[in-house]
Amino acid sequence: MSAKKSVTTGSTGIVVSGLSVVAGDKTLLENTSADFRAGEITLVVGPSGVGKSILLRIMAGILDNHAEGIGYEGKVLVDGQLTKPGRAGVVFQSFALFDELKPLANMDFARTCGGQHASELTSAELLEKLRVPVNVPTSRLSGGQRQRLAIARTLAYNPTAILYDEPTSGLDPLTGGQVANLIRQTHEEYGKTSVVVTHDYHSLMPIADRIYLLDPNKKGLVEVPKDEWSEIPNRLAPMSTATSQSAEVTETAKSLDRVQRWLTKFFIGTTNVFSAACIGLVSLIPIWKNPTWGLRFLGHFGRLVAGPTAWFYLIAAGFIVGFVTTYFTFQFLPYAAYTEPLLIEDLLTALGFAMYRLFVPTLATVLIAARCGAAITSDIGGRQYGNQIDAMKTFGTSPRSYLLTPILWSFLIGTPILNFIAYATARITSLITFSITHQSHGADFWNYNFHRGLNVLGSFTYRGFWWLLAKLLCCGLGIAIISYYQGRAPKYSTTDVSRSVTSTILWATLFVLVVHFIYSFFEYQGVIPGSPSAAGVKPGS
Repeated sequence: MSAKKSVTTGSTGIVVSGLSVVAGDKTLLENTSADFRAGEITLVVGPSGVGKSILLRIMAGILDNHAEGIGYEGKVLVDGQLTKPGRAGVVFQSFALFDELKPLANMDFARTCGGQHASELTSAELLEKLRVPVNVPTSRLSGGQRQRLAIARTLAYNPTAILYDEPTSGLDPLTGGQVANLIRQTHEEYGKTSVVVTHDYHSLMPIADRIYLLDPNKKGLVEVPKDEWSEIPNRLAPMSTATSQSAEVTETAKSLDRVQRWLTKFFIGTTNVFSAACIGLVSLIPIWKNPTWGLRFLGHFGRLVAGPTAWFYLIAAGFIVGFVTTYFTFQFLPYAAYTEPLLIEDLLTALGFAMYRLFVPTLATVLIAARCGAAITSDIGGRQYGNQIDAMKTFGTSPRSYLLTPILWSFLIGTPILNFIAYATARITSLITFSITHQSHGADFWNYNFHRGLNVLGSFTYRGFWWLLAKLLCCGLGIAIISYYQGRAPKYSTTDVSRSVTSTILWATLFVLVVHFIYSFFEYQGVIPGSPSAAGVKPGS
């Protein structure tokens, strides 16, 4: 099928009109316009650091205005309509594949997002045509196979235009030529309007119909006539030098207003925290285009939060709490020979109360914040760095619906379960420890006194259960929001991912400690284990 036959009648390609882009204090584009004609392959070339990838994200509609310090004005039309996520497909430089999904699942997710506009070819047919193995895990595909899978996935969604972000970056000339041929073959067979953003004009020039030069001096897109394409290297050389000098000046200017920028960041950050909390509460409502995929992501994040390794983690914590509190409470009791016979019942009652309401919940939520929060941030941070989140946007779906919503519910369900596992382990360990160290009293004695301040006649829950549940849910909700937004912050290197994990551990741990501190002012008022209030006289306890 030729490109001309595939182009929809009346299709106008992509039109950029009056576009101005500012990144920080640097103007990248100023009132520029360009026409990327339907059914053509157009190259956008320019030196590194002039905003080619930013332009691509704006054209795809996946860059939020004023996000990441980037603001823009003007219009981008895709087939006559204002661009928005889902209008144009993007093949990212990093491929942005979902490594946890197999190739077929990657394809099926894109097809599901495409809905009635999805490709008529099945996922298996597209993979076969682009020579992508079906049974090999996505993470084990070769670089070429991953690139073909990224193209196939975009075709499965079936947008009217495909944008390629530096498709030959870091490749040798031979491999770069093979990638160029792949783009050309895909274009000829499926007839999509194709825009290739690149600095490697050598490999891609042979397949181009037109070339635009992103000129940092003119701050615009300048079309290069075909008879002048050979002059592109000479025109790019002075631009690269100017870009480097401009970067140095910009960096010097940044160092002069560091305090001002810190204050601005602080106030913006405070506002963002409030916004994140509100968005988190709203995101509890599962709005999924496809409930099957929503539940699939819920299962993925559920395993990260409350999977077998988390169980082992909390079981170990429960064992330590149960042994340490029980053994050392009686081992180092002052004047034990005289005081223990008088206090043993009350000590066990206080131990049971404190273990259920204080020790285990505090330790469990701190460990959940550290272990589970870090796992979620690492996962989301990897998706952000690998452009997987942007890839979801290009399929016209909200990342929050398939990421934040399942994360919230994973923590809301997982936090009480993990706490129960830790408490059950601590309780059993306490019983065993007491039975070994106090063989004359036995298990029945421990059982009665340990639960004396917790049991409520005629109730299937312990006293204070609803306080405890509210506290755990509050902690879980906060950890989920912190870990998600730390992961969603811009990532430019693996170091940024590591830093976000560290920040999550710090802030999530601090958050749960503050929650327990605040609850303590209300939860324990008038409640003394073994006292009349604890026995049921004070119903609010």
